[in-house]
Amino acid sequence: MSLAPWLDGELGYRSFGTPGAPRAVFVLRTGDVSTTDPDSRVTSGYDVRIIAVGLDAPELEDPPVFGGQTPAALTVDALRELVEREAPGVPVGLVGERSAGAIAIYLAAAMGSVVDRLAIVGVESPSDPLSRDLRTPLLDHLDAEALVIVGGDGPAATGDAEWYVERMRSAEMQIVPDDEIGSVNGHVTLTSVWDRVLAHVAPGAERR
Repeated sequence: MSLAPWLDGELGYRSFGTPGAPRAVFVLRTGDVSTTDPDSRVTSGYDVRIIAVGLDAPELEDPPVFGGQTPAALTVDALRELVEREAPGVPVGLVGERSAGAIAIYLAAAMGSVVDRLAIVGVESPSDPLSRDLRTPLLDHLDAEALVIVGGDGPAATGDAEWYVERMRSAEMQIVPDDEIGSVNGHVTLTSVWDRVLAHVAPGAERR
C-alpha cells in the first residue's frame, strides 16, 4: 500500500498489473476491496498498469464546485496530483465504481484531455436538482470517451445510465444481464465487468 498526501491525512493506493507499462489506468472505489485487483486473470491479459485508490465517506462529501473547498473538491485535487506524479505527460484511463463515480467524473473534467477514457460502473444519477445542476456542465465538457455500465437489481439502472449518456459528448451505455453479475445482492460490480472496462479504458493494450 502506498500513500498520497490529502488534507491532514493520506489517500491509500496500490499499483498492480504490468510495471512500467505505457498505459496507466486509475481506479476509484470504496470499501475493503477498493485497492485490490478486481480480477487478476483479466488484468494479466492486458499490458497495463493499474493504480487503485481507496476512498471513504469523508472524502466523498459534498460535490466539488468551481472555487469550492469541500472535502470532495480537495480529494479531486489530491487525485490530480497523484495522476500527474504516477503518469506524467501521458493520457490515462479512469474508472469510478458506485459512490466513487462522481469523483471520477469531476477528476476527468478537471484533467481535460489527460483522461482520454472514462468508465463508470453502477453509478446513480444525481437525485436532487442542485446536484444535477452542478454535474451537468462538467458532463457537457468531458473530453474523455465514456462507458457507462449498469445492470442487475440496482441501485443504478437503465435510467441512470441514460441520464449520463445524454449529457456526455462521447459515451456508450452497457446494460449487464442479471446472469452475468454473480454478486450476492445482484448489484453490478467492477469485478463482474472488469474485462469490459479494461477493454474500454486501455484500448489496444490487450495481450495477443
